[in-house]
Amino acid sequence: MRRSQGPEEAVPSRYALRIGEIDVLVVSDGVLPLPTAMLAHNAEPAARAAWLEDMFLPPDAFDWPLNAVLVRSGEQAILIDAGLGFDSDLHLPRAGQLVLRLEAAGIDLASVTDVVLTHMHMDHIGGLLVDGVKNRLHPDLRIHVAAAEVEFWQNPDFSQTAMPPGFPDALRAAAKRFMNDYSKELRPFDEKHTVAPGVVVYRTGGHTPGHSVVRLASGKDPFDVRWGCCVPGWIRATRLAQRLRA
Repeated sequence: MRRSQGPEEAVPSRYALRIGEIDVLVVSDGVLPLPTAMLAHNAEPAARAAWLEDMFLPPDAFDWPLNAVLVRSGEQAILIDAGLGFDSDLHLPRAGQLVLRLEAAGIDLASVTDVVLTHMHMDHIGGLLVDGVKNRLHPDLRIHVAAAEVEFWQNPDFSQTAMPPGFPDALRAAAKRFMNDYSKELRPFDEKHTVAPGVVVYRTGGHTPGHSVVRLASGKDPFDVRWGCCVPGWIRATRLAQRLRA
């Protein structure tokens, strides 16, 4: 069932670039509204509020853009992260648009040979859990994810985190379903893994124990898929440089 598109459709939902011989298509999965208290939650509320005001951002909720990346290198088509998907219990109608937008870009899901997951939060794996998607994927799909990430989500511990009520349960449920549905497709790696010519994924840790980044290198200049690092979680201001913890 197709859902109506949100107001963000007024701006382009994708853009393309080329890194040497590698084609890159950045696709928007929509936006995720986050309570601003989740940003630098260990900062003083007054300092956080002042920073948001200085940045002309609303005080209560922050629209977090969700992007995925389709990379073509040689004979491989690699999807980096898979968006939020659709969970009616979360009431997030402005996100979970990735599958629809890949279709709008003329991308056949069956053409995707590999998926790289920077980490296994629900806004990075959910697109693979949308009803009917798995049956449309390449029969020999390979899903690359850090071994430390797989290990963590087998028994996730959120005792040292601060999240709104309901989020830990939603994260656990999404990861459990993903592990059940895609255990045969998983290709865990340790610290560094070459997915395709010029496409290398590195385990960095931080946001989650197995959090990873992807580097694309072809021609003169490398290109880092930094949104895999959740860079918007870095708030830079005088006396305030706290990283988003989740």
